[in-house]
Amino acid sequence: MHFRKIIEGVTGPVRSAAAAATQRLSNSFEGFKEHRFRRVATVGLAAAIFTGSGATAAWAISNTDEPVEETAAVEAAPAPADTTDEAATEAPAPTEAPTTEAPAPAAAPEPAVEETTEEPAGPVDIDVSDIDDEQEANAVTIIETGREMGFDENGWAVALATAMQEAKLYNAASEAVPESFDYTDSDVTYSDHDSVGIFQQRPSMGWGSVEELMDVSTSASKFYGTLEDVDGWEGMSIASAAQAVQVSAYPDYYAQWEDLAWNIIDAYESAS
Repeated sequence: MHFRKIIEGVTGPVRSAAAAATQRLSNSFEGFKEHRFRRVATVGLAAAIFTGSGATAAWAISNTDEPVEETAAVEAAPAPADTTDEAATEAPAPTEAPTTEAPAPAAAPEPAVEETTEEPAGPVDIDVSDIDDEQEANAVTIIETGREMGFDENGWAVALATAMQEAKLYNAASEAVPESFDYTDSDVTYSDHDSVGIFQQRPSMGWGSVEELMDVSTSASKFYGTLEDVDGWEGMSIASAAQAVQVSAYPDYYAQWEDLAWNIIDAYESAS
């Protein structure tokens, strides 16, 4: 009992001081809902009470006087991260494996189409009595030249009758024009002035050069060109149309070849 009184005598003032300090703390931190700081002060006071040490009690009391800012800093410290956070523990969604579509079957190649190259048509081969192969070949050239220039059968007939009268459908050179022999293989020759070729056209009269007039196609085109310039030749007889082009000293001689001219045209059209 005596020992207890001694302790009470020593700790009495301490308890009074602690009670006063606790009241001050309650007043200072009113409004704070959190209670961690109060627990710290209470623990300090309890320690002072149980040890009976005045120094310990004084330490607890002095700590209650720390600035509010420091305590607020402690209170504001972030709470430790929740290790059970959904984002940290949730297993990632399984990744779908990419689907690979099967490749479409390749289209079967189209069969190659062979390109056929048509051989150019050769000269039309005609067979007409009373004339030979050389004459027939020249007659075909005269017809085809006229057709390319837009002439019909009437124009062909005028040209054929004229060529038959002038050179018997031969591409004849002239002894009076030695150069003319350089452009023909025909054995037929004439010597009427400087007349040359299948229409016996004269270079000196402006029909063209010797080389031009010794080419059957060129010579025929010059004849057709002049015939085209004759006004109304389509309504003329073959002999009259031929004379209008050639201006011959024997205008009536052309008429004798009209039938042959038409026979040649018939043979050509049948062959082509």
